[in-house]
Amino acid sequence: MQYLFDHTVLLQDTARNNFGDISVYYDLKNQNYRSSQKAQRTTIAALEARGINYLTDKIVVSGTFSYAKSWEDSLAYFLGGLDDNRIPGYFYTPKAGKFERQTYDAQAQLGYKLDQHWQTGIQANYTHHWATRSVDPRMEHYSMKFLLKPSLSYVTSSQQHFSITGIWGYGKGRTDLSYKNQKLNQGISYPEYHYYSSFGYGSIKALDSASIQQYDRYRGLELAGKLNKPQWILYWSASYLQRKNEHTNDVRHLQDYLIKQTFDLDQIAIDLLFRDKRINGNLVRFSLTNESGKDGIYHKGSNYFLTRWNSSLLYSKAFSSQTSTLKEVGISIESLYDKRDDALTALAERSWIALSLPLSWTKIGQSNDRFRLQFTPSYRLKLTNSLQIPSGQLNSFTAGIAYPEFYYYDTNVLGIQTRLSYLTSKIWRTARTSFFVDFKFEASENASPRLMEGTTAFRGKNTNLRLGVNFYL
Repeated sequence: MQYLFDHTVLLQDTARNNFGDISVYYDLKNQNYRSSQKAQRTTIAALEARGINYLTDKIVVSGTFSYAKSWEDSLAYFLGGLDDNRIPGYFYTPKAGKFERQTYDAQAQLGYKLDQHWQTGIQANYTHHWATRSVDPRMEHYSMKFLLKPSLSYVTSSQQHFSITGIWGYGKGRTDLSYKNQKLNQGISYPEYHYYSSFGYGSIKALDSASIQQYDRYRGLELAGKLNKPQWILYWSASYLQRKNEHTNDVRHLQDYLIKQTFDLDQIAIDLLFRDKRINGNLVRFSLTNESGKDGIYHKGSNYFLTRWNSSLLYSKAFSSQTSTLKEVGISIESLYDKRDDALTALAERSWIALSLPLSWTKIGQSNDRFRLQFTPSYRLKLTNSLQIPSGQLNSFTAGIAYPEFYYYDTNVLGIQTRLSYLTSKIWRTARTSFFVDFKFEASENASPRLMEGTTAFRGKNTNLRLGVNFYL
């Protein structure tokens, strides 16, 4: 079902049943093994909702909404909004502090069937994020993103589905810094309180400005479809998205508006979902994403380059689906390749592959109540990891961000995730309720010695506990 919300142009011919659910949960994360731009402790309270309503034979509406309030402790080297370290322009400071964040995310879609073969639709996505920091330098951040996706699709007489979707959107963000204690940003007495502007992977400037304005423009195209055969069904999508980011210290409508840095990011994504229609059938999902970006303006040319590949392959098989005891086993393989090249300062290149084995067991009881246990062991294996920093280029970025990030990727990671849930219809007659507990554990192996004295490797164990409840309407 989640695949259809990600590619909602397929909803018109697929679900055909009204559906809705609401999830409320509480997260508690403790990350000893992390990079320097991650908080050690994070607490999240969140609400998520989604639904589909077929108003008539021709009209379908769907939507998702999420709200999350988070509190981060001991977060350093990042003064900004949502975690998006692909974009080079941001503030950072060595001094750790507490953060408070709020994120709203909404998606709405309207689909209309023109006739037996042609359909049209439009989707709108909106994200709003606000964040603040309570330790000098004190940060106030606001950002928003809006995407509009009109689509046109064709359905053949044999119920094969082909669609084309345009993507248009924009975004903007602002980060302001201030000091409650003005002595902390003066001279060299308190260097850990000084903030820096990052323009790449190591190109920095101290106390450059007390504000950052960022503007984004999005343009893209998506092709999607469904191949429906008597024994199996295949959902597929392929998309291209271009993001143009501008970084400035000025308000955009000023006459002397100065663009300090630009960054062009191109993303190509492929997503395939195969499912056979037999009892105890098989499910296969494959996804591949390539991102490439380069900057400009600040150094009168391209200085920072990003290349990133993500891929995942999942196979899952169900057993005993006609009995009161359901079982499902699977295997998942994920991989990452990430290269960041700052022509003036540093070159970082890393890759890893991760294997996980998702297992689940479900018992159907009286009144169709369900008790479900999921268990997923995993192992992440380092493939490559290198960091090249020219002599004499050790600064607050390379020592505080680049080297800890190198140590983060320079290890193998063992993980275990469990989920225990209970689904019942005894509480409300009109809605089924599911209570769940998720627990995730990660442990990093011992790594090679540190490359540079005075740099920090964040090692140890990570835990993530989530308590929540789902309501199925």
